[in-house]
Amino acid sequence: MKAKSQVIDENALIEKLVPKIEEKIRTDVIRSLISALEEQIYPPEKAFREDFVRRVEKAARSKGRIFRTKKELAAHLNSSRISFE
Repeated sequence: MKAKSQVIDENALIEKLVPKIEEKIRTDVIRSLISALEEQIYPPEKAFREDFVRRVEKAARSKGRIFRTKKELAAHLNSSRISFE
């Protein structure tokens, strides 16, 4: 008689496992979607780094702007609408 009590009801087991499996799959799908959207919205760090290096190299090639006095710098900043106060 003990063997009979050890028999597992497959349908009951399936009913218990299906919600857990569905939740796990749903979580994995949502994480994958979020990751894909983040990659589209925020480029990977490597892209930021490459862009930064490109801008620094470009700036190094240019002569740049030289301000002889504080007044010239302040006038430039005011014309550019940049405030550091």
